[in-house]
Amino acid sequence: MRNRSLNTMNPQVKELLQSFETDSKTPKRKYNDFLAYVYVTFDKKISSSKADKIIDKYIKMRKSVLSYIVTNEKSIIKQLNK
Repeated sequence: MRNRSLNTMNPQVKELLQSFETDSKTPKRKYNDFLAYVYVTFDKKISSSKADKIIDKYIKMRKSVLSYIVTNEKSIIKQLNK
């Protein structure tokens, strides 16, 4: 069952979950740290891009991924606490 929920997850979120590390102990704190990590990760990509088309792409991706994470908070928290 665990693998199935990870397999059906947004591929960008899955990749971010695998690269995310935190020292936080509580589930809610881990979740909040993950939200910040996602935002900063996309912000770095946006800042390092020169072309407006690429910047717009990353802004849309960031919005979509953050929306997915907020909508699927319980599932994300489960993944973070494995």
